[in-house]
Amino acid sequence: MRLCWAFSTTSTVEGENSPWPTRKLFDLSEQQLVDCSTDGNNGCSGGVMDNAFSFIAAGAGLRSEEAYPYLMEEGDCDDRARDGEVLVTISGYEDVPANDEQAVVKALAHQPVSVAIEASGR
Repeated sequence: MRLCWAFSTTSTVEGENSPWPTRKLFDLSEQQLVDCSTDGNNGCSGGVMDNAFSFIAAGAGLRSEEAYPYLMEEGDCDDRARDGEVLVTISGYEDVPANDEQAVVKALAHQPVSVAIEASGR
């Protein structure tokens, strides 16, 4: 299974939305992304964070892991999120230019950064 895109997305959104001063992280649902973020993502067969961020920002938000638990398999999208309310939303995301170390440092100074590495080719 290639689900790193879903875990990378939720981890970044958790970090961005952890409340001050406790910085307690929310446990957000990777399963919601696997089941519901299907515009360009392919569940357990792979995906990209940009598509998942777009899904969240388009109004879907993310539910808690408790409300929409991880099942280690693809399922049908549960729009009601099994009794859970949207826990967090985002207004957008921004890509950091490739091979620009200064841009990465600048981005890290302001928010969590999600990183993808193309590993399917040579």
